[in-house]
Formats: sequence, structure tokens, C-alpha cells
Amino acid sequence: MKEKTHSFFGIALLLIVLATFALVYTQYQRPITITQAGPGGEGIPKITASGDAELSVMPDEATVRIKVETKAKTAQEAQDENSRIMASVQSALKRAGIASKDIETDRYNLYPWTEWDPDEHRQKELGFRVYHTLKVKTADLDKVGDFVQVAVDAGATGVESVNFGLSEKQKQEVRKVALQDAANNAKIKAQTMADGLGVGLGELLAVQEASFNYGPVFRADMESMAMKAGRAPEPAPPIEPEQVRISATVSVSYRIK
Repeated sequence: MKEKTHSFFGIALLLIVLATFALVYTQYQRPITITQAGPGGEGIPKITASGDAELSVMPDEATVRIKVETKAKTAQEAQDENSRIMASVQSALKRAGIASKDIETDRYNLYPWTEWDPDEHRQKELGFRVYHTLKVKTADLDKVGDFVQVAVDAGATGVESVNFGLSEKQKQEVRKVALQDAANNAKIKAQTMADGLGVGLGELLAVQEASFNYGPVFRADMESMAMKAGRAPEPAPPIEPEQVRISATVSVSYRIK
């Protein structure tokens, strides 16, 4: 009797194992279909669109990089001469209306001064040179040319660049407008796609700032503004600001209803 009972339980256990294997095998052969939304919104029927916006605005700030380059037989002589001229340039700019906080050293380099000797066919060491650049900011865009001329008259040897851009306050205001326009453009695109599909737009599921680009107007290689020693004073160079371009992209997702 016990042997029959053991046989019965053995057969039942074998059937259970086989049934379990068949069930697992069948499940792995079926395509997986997500019918319930996951924590990231998986499985929600939705429409995603991106919108762009471009603006052009006049700058409200200019950054001028003014340089003073000196050469001498010794490093100390080159540094002393550079310091003397740079002090003169800074004093002249302050008298012209630039605040002290808007004048700062942008770069300072001391390195050997060498030149090619065509007779000896080699580089000859002549001493040392100092390259000192000032970064000057101003909101008075109409006087940028005047400030450049003031610096040159005081001894500056050139102007590295003039950069027209936006102050931080203006940048934030323009960014707000650009993002609003881009978001509105994205919504219009999403609605257009929904209309084409014959469906409606439901709740907003996600919105993301994809990009914000701000391109200040940059003018480089302004060496021609430097005045040579002994040359008569010249009129201030005309430096007119140009519009700054701003672009933004926003991505949105809406539930389909």
C-alpha cells in the first residue's frame, strides 16, 4: 500500500514539474506587451514634439580687450616699461568714464624675445617681451570707439578684440522670451500632428529645455587701431554694435486622448 502511495506522489510531482516547464517555455515564446504605465511613463500613448525660436536683439554691453606689448634686453626692464604704460592706459580710461571695477587684467605673459637673423640664418635672443591685456567693460556702446582711442593715445599698442553682447540681466530676460516662444512652437507642432492623426492632445507629460544658444558679436584683429609713436592724433575709430542672435529649443510630450 505504501509503495502505491509513493508511486502516486512521484507521478504527481513529475506532472507538476512538466506543467511548470511548459508554462515558462510558453511565456518566453510570447511577445511582451506593456499594458500598464511604468514609473517613467512607459506604455502611455503620447506625442512628442520639439519647438524652436530665434531672436535678434541689440546688445547692451561691450567688452574691449586692450593690449600693451613691451620689449627690452632684460625681463625687469620689459616689465617696468609695461607697468608704466599700462598704468597710464588705466588712468586715461578712468578719466574717460570707465569704472575701476570694469577694468581688469585678462592676460599677462613674460617670455624670451627672439627674432630671425637672415644673415646668420638662426633665431637670435634679443631679450624679453611682456604681453599684457586689459579687459574693459562698458554699457556706453556709443563711446566704444572713443575709449579705444583714449587707450591708444595713452600708450596701448593694440586692441585684441571688441565683443558686443548682453548683460546678465538682459540675457535672462531674452532667454525667458525665447523659451516661451519655443515652447509655444512645440505645442503647435504637437497639435498639428494630433490633428493629422485624428486624435486629441491630453495632459502635458513632460517638457524639457533642449538648448539655449547665445552668440555675442565678436570682432578680432583690430591691430590697425594702434597708433605709432610720433603719429598725429586721429579721430576715434567708428565701432558700431550689431544685433545679437539668440536661439532656443524646447521638447514637449502630451498624452494622446
